[in-house]
Amino acid sequence: MNSGHRFRHWLPCLGLLALTVAAEDLTVLDGRTFRGATPRRLDDDRLVIEHSGGQSTLFFHEVPEALRLRLGYDTEAALRRLTLEVFRLRSGPSGGTPERNPGSDTVRPRLLEPVAVPAPLAGAPTATPSPRAERWAGLETPAPAAQLAPVGTGQVVGVWELVNHYRSDPAASDARYRKRSFRVTGVVERMERGLVSRNVRVFLETPDPAVRPVCEWRIDDKIPAFHTRRDGRTLVAENNRSRWNLLEAGQTVTFEVRCDGLEDGLVELKQARLQR
Repeated sequence: MNSGHRFRHWLPCLGLLALTVAAEDLTVLDGRTFRGATPRRLDDDRLVIEHSGGQSTLFFHEVPEALRLRLGYDTEAALRRLTLEVFRLRSGPSGGTPERNPGSDTVRPRLLEPVAVPAPLAGAPTATPSPRAERWAGLETPAPAAQLAPVGTGQVVGVWELVNHYRSDPAASDARYRKRSFRVTGVVERMERGLVSRNVRVFLETPDPAVRPVCEWRIDDKIPAFHTRRDGRTLVAENNRSRWNLLEAGQTVTFEVRCDGLEDGLVELKQARLQR
């Protein structure tokens, strides 16, 4: 039985999830805590839970590994499917989340409002406020990207500004950032290592999970071996004599990057070079 059929096999057994996994407090990898959470549906790439504040959907990369294992979730299979889906999306229209006109095959980018609240779930009773939410508290919405000149080499842009721009106006944001080199500053959320390359994708904390900046960082050839630990929250390098941490979640970093625009909710920041 292939992995896709195995996941579909879960769907007739939705009621069993509630019986096999008792209600408990669930803390996901971005720090949010859901009280009295009970899994209700497990799909190919996401988990639906009910909790004290209602119902929420979590993507597989947000769910702690221990819970994935308890539910029989195949992370490697999900990553393979996600990779294939990204390739499929890249072959189609780009430039933001697509929206199809009724009665037409025309696809156009969907414009979203600027981030008006500092936390993804601010004001909602579904989760205990995360300390990370304080990072965005009190920040003013930046000037629209359409009113700003294109960024220049060496110019520093914060994650708050970058995310707000791409959420509110992807086209104007592309004019300001895409195919341009600049420096981006933010806090490391997690890291993913490529299966065969020396590239590491560094996800930066974001005020809106619908728009996630990710820096593609190539590890220096002088480092013979490296891997991630703690569900991608620590990047470790090692040689024959020692082992040391290269990067950790919660660390503030600045990368020199070249922006490739917004694809499938990710602001792709290529050719990243960590500024020491």
